[in-house]
Amino acid sequence: MTLEADGLPARPFFTCNREGLTIVDTSQANAAMRSGAFEPWMVFEHGEGNVIDSVPRKVASWDRSRLAVECEGGTVHIDFEYGTARKTTAEGEFIYMGSIDERNEGMGYIPVS
Repeated sequence: MTLEADGLPARPFFTCNREGLTIVDTSQANAAMRSGAFEPWMVFEHGEGNVIDSVPRKVASWDRSRLAVECEGGTVHIDFEYGTARKTTAEGEFIYMGSIDERNEGMGYIPVS
């Protein structure tokens, strides 16, 4: 799925589990479930080097273009407007080396100097 220019859906629903973070557009969900073609709006897979590189616990905050996800290893900040991600941990702040479109490709993080 390619990132839309206008950010998160107007009515997002978030699910955090060991597999990662799933975002559903609830305004589309009812019709999609009736037709049997339900698909999440966006999925962030939990994996080494991915945007979500430790188990997500909960969405701490969100607005139209930004999302903060509390994970076991720190807080991941996703900016849909700019297509970027960063995380803050006890070791400092890090920037994801890929774009949001590359969120599950294991691009990894680099420290902010």
